[in-house]
Amino acid sequence: MLDNLSEQEQLNLKNARVLYYDFFNGLLVFEMLEERAGIAKEQLEILLNAPLNQEAEGSMLLLKQELEDNGIQNIKEEFSRLFALPFGGKQVGMHLSHYYENCIGGQSLLKIRALMKGSDVRVNTENFKETEEHLGFLCGFMRYLIEKENVELAKEVFLFSQKAFLGWVDELKARSDAKFYLALALIVESFMKFEMEFYS
Repeated sequence: MLDNLSEQEQLNLKNARVLYYDFFNGLLVFEMLEERAGIAKEQLEILLNAPLNQEAEGSMLLLKQELEDNGIQNIKEEFSRLFALPFGGKQVGMHLSHYYENCIGGQSLLKIRALMKGSDVRVNTENFKETEEHLGFLCGFMRYLIEKENVELAKEVFLFSQKAFLGWVDELKARSDAKFYLALALIVESFMKFEMEFYS
């Protein structure tokens, strides 16, 4: 895919991919939601300059409007309802093992930890209460790997985790009470399709 691109186009593509992963990271880690509200709005303004498709564009507009009108509060409440609270509907899984082994902390966690040894990234447990197999963490990890141009490790992490991200999208599509995270899931789905082409 990169062979036909100029140096500037390659840099633009890298920056766009970093932006997408950072945007997802900020909205998938509960502890980051409050501090990332303004950043997410700015990121959406940039992403709306060249959305991946019409569905992603509509989802971006919905999220941007919500952030402008109400800030992060409704998004935080939906996050809690979908991903954290045990009552109401079934929790939407946020861990690789949920999608690959139907548990949390399974072989997928060990695999990601093994892959992480190929980088200098470690989880800061004071700021982040989840494990390395958390989808939000993986978005931040992918952003870092792309920034550092660790191409092989980024490809390996993506190929290992992509089916879990698509499973996450499917679980959100099945939830009638998902609005903002359904919008995010549709953006993730479009981006994952792009990334699959990038890594093929």
